[in-house]
Amino acid sequence: MRVLLIHTGGTLGMAPQGDHASLAPGPSLDLILEQVPELRELADLKLVVAFNQDSSTNEPTDILRLATLVRAESADCEGVVIVHGTDTMAFTSAMLGFLLADLGKPVVLTGSQRPLAYVRSDARSNLVDAVTLATRGVAEVGICFGDQWLRGVAADKVSVHRYQAFASPNLPPLAELGLSIQIHPHAGAFPRRVPPGLGQTFASELSVYAPFPGMAWNLPPDGTRGLLIEAYGAGNLPMGRADLQALLVHCRDHHIPAVITSQCLWGGADLETYDLGRQALDLGALPGGHHTRWAALAKLGLALGAGLSPEDVLQAFRTPWAGEPL
Repeated sequence: MRVLLIHTGGTLGMAPQGDHASLAPGPSLDLILEQVPELRELADLKLVVAFNQDSSTNEPTDILRLATLVRAESADCEGVVIVHGTDTMAFTSAMLGFLLADLGKPVVLTGSQRPLAYVRSDARSNLVDAVTLATRGVAEVGICFGDQWLRGVAADKVSVHRYQAFASPNLPPLAELGLSIQIHPHAGAFPRRVPPGLGQTFASELSVYAPFPGMAWNLPPDGTRGLLIEAYGAGNLPMGRADLQALLVHCRDHHIPAVITSQCLWGGADLETYDLGRQALDLGALPGGHHTRWAALAKLGLALGAGLSPEDVLQAFRTPWAGEPL
């Protein structure tokens, strides 16, 4: 079985650099495979380096190119593994989850909390598990980390030091990896409803509001095309504030989608639960439901980049494109 192994950088392949031994992008993919030769026992590996950088420097254009690369290079492969840094892995997995929903084969993102070059590291086991999952034929885009495989459009990074660094709060794991690999029935079982025409451009002109008590609700910068508001609890906001009302009216009048999600990891925003949420809804806000911040931003940027109308953007947050919880 042939697996496409793509390297993009991240902690897994980093090495100490400079007088202070700070971690920086390190060895090539070939050198990584020299340290984990057993990967070749699991699959016939096709090696490609997309780029080699800290994931905190990734841009949406990098991810669009990565999606194009996966389609082009995986035609003769049964699965794909992408080595990626943890800092923006959830955003990349959300974008790829939408862009590659119709690929029809496993796309497994993985990385590590400690470099492969360290004696005590999670890199080796994550790589082995990711390549193993890529041979199982489950058509999903997901993150393999620790002992779980998580749907990419539902995942978030929840720890900077635990080996179980990612969680999927509103969707059970696709698979659990222990003495055996248990793939759950919902893995790969979701309708593909991604609109045509996505992926040529990404609208990065987005503003994110993370409320705190007393925050000033300033209008977004000129040129802003979309807003994400991470509200309290089930979607509550201080709707008595004139500046917040003015912000939502501005967005409505200028056809700028204002999507409301929750600051909470578990659960989501239901703007009909409380009167404050209903007031935001009446001023044109869009309910983001259970979308993670990364899934919401990926969906918003891809939809606007493809030129979808305001009504189409509203429908996008009412319809699961690739198995994301609503």
